[in-house]
Amino acid sequence: METLKQAITTLHGQYRIPHIVVTSMSLPSSGAEPSLFVLGSTITSTSKSRIFDVKIPQLDCFFSGTGDMFASLMLVRFREAVSEEEHLLNKASWISLDEVVATELPLARAVEKVLASMHEVLTSTKEKRDHVLLKYDNMPRSDENEKKRRLVACKAAEVGIIRNRRYLENPTAKFKAEKV
Repeated sequence: METLKQAITTLHGQYRIPHIVVTSMSLPSSGAEPSLFVLGSTITSTSKSRIFDVKIPQLDCFFSGTGDMFASLMLVRFREAVSEEEHLLNKASWISLDEVVATELPLARAVEKVLASMHEVLTSTKEKRDHVLLKYDNMPRSDENEKKRRLVACKAAEVGIIRNRRYLENPTAKFKAEKV
């Protein structure tokens, strides 16, 4: 975590990158349920970091298309959060005033909504995938059946955007940003 915070601080300070989001961080934690973290930060006027993280439960499944979905949703949700702040859309790089704390940044609110949508969509996709794979559980073990099962599992794990549209349009915020 310390080296990640240092990297974010360097990107803000040396390169003046206004907003940073690091996704899918898996940090070791003993005894806890497997989780992923998303870290973010928006620079201050003096190039300081305002780092926050959002912790989400890790789903036991490989999904195809999550990076594209995250990037697309971030674009929409970040602009939406910025537009809720008076005059922020007209400011250079949409940088919030220095007194805005990390957990109240438009970037943090956007990440919370994006992760809420993604968690619902991915949970639904995993449930559908698991249901599709049930018919392969009773098949005799063979190389041919295992190959078929892997192909079906890959196809079934493709993110179900259209059938889960409601989660994209109206996410229920479940995960909250915390100051790091």
